[in-house]
Amino acid sequence: MIIGDGIFWDPKTVLSLPCDGHQDGDSLFIGDEKRSSTTIRAIPFSTYDGFAIKNILANILKIPSAVIFQSSDFTEIIQRRCRDLKILFCFTNISNKPQFIERFCREHRCALSEVTIFDNQLTPLDFPNEQPRFLLAKHNFKNISQHFIRTFVNTFADKNADVLAYYDETRLTTDNFSRNIHSGKKTIRALISDIDGTCTDGFKIYGEDGSEWKRFSLADIRALKNWNESGRLSFLITGESGLIPKKFTAQCHIPEGHLFEGAGNKKAQILHEIYQNLKLHPSEIAYIGDDMNDFGVIEYLVDENGIAACPANAMPLVKNIPNIFQLKATGGFGAVAEFLKIIDSSGL
Repeated sequence: MIIGDGIFWDPKTVLSLPCDGHQDGDSLFIGDEKRSSTTIRAIPFSTYDGFAIKNILANILKIPSAVIFQSSDFTEIIQRRCRDLKILFCFTNISNKPQFIERFCREHRCALSEVTIFDNQLTPLDFPNEQPRFLLAKHNFKNISQHFIRTFVNTFADKNADVLAYYDETRLTTDNFSRNIHSGKKTIRALISDIDGTCTDGFKIYGEDGSEWKRFSLADIRALKNWNESGRLSFLITGESGLIPKKFTAQCHIPEGHLFEGAGNKKAQILHEIYQNLKLHPSEIAYIGDDMNDFGVIEYLVDENGIAACPANAMPLVKNIPNIFQLKATGGFGAVAEFLKIIDSSGL
């Protein structure tokens, strides 16, 4: 798959961030470390698209990706993002993209008809001889950008056996849990939350100085602090690792041992581990998540009389789980705080 301008990143979304952290409205930018004392320019990249490229396209579907840009701006940042996602080819400063793509295909012995192009500038008319496949993206600049590549990958979920198998790996069955623990009145004792796209807006921000950032909601931080100080438990699960999730965990007064990093599609096993260690019943757990790695856990908990919620911008497969709370807030803009308010106001 060839990914072009305006899809992988959008020039209209470049941010300026001070390296010691930045508050913007009800948001807080948390970085990996301080690199300098001056303001830096930074680019937001979709963490959803990154997951789709690295895990679904490359690892499951075995579809390699290449990025091709006309611009030479931010070349080092773009190349670093490509390396992180194991993208094999990254080309910038390409003046004639159709000609370059045709030459690229010849050099790699690949027919144009075998290539899918995801670009908001190219059209089939640019390739008069042999036609590649095209995917079109509609922009909405009210938000930073759209998660175009995830949308494309999700179309495989209903028809591709390998992707469906990945979904199945995230599922739990009643055999995972002991049946000798019964719960009468539902009392929520533990909150489990995804981070990317739930506590954040779904973007990972790369700075020119090599730093990395994510944006969190101050409302979520305050709500999680209050939840923990009330004596209830909370756990954070993320597919990534590093200083940013650790900093967020500390900000929320969540014990360090309650952060699970590098979870990938192991969130079901982590739920099982939490359940076993604390002798919890599924009906005593509240879960919030938004993406395919959260699907199996949410599906199970709702079926077992637990409660679950998703942000307003969660993927459709998650939003369509029966009896899930579909929140009004989007990820990174108070979705967790809204869910905790629902729990408290319901007396759970």
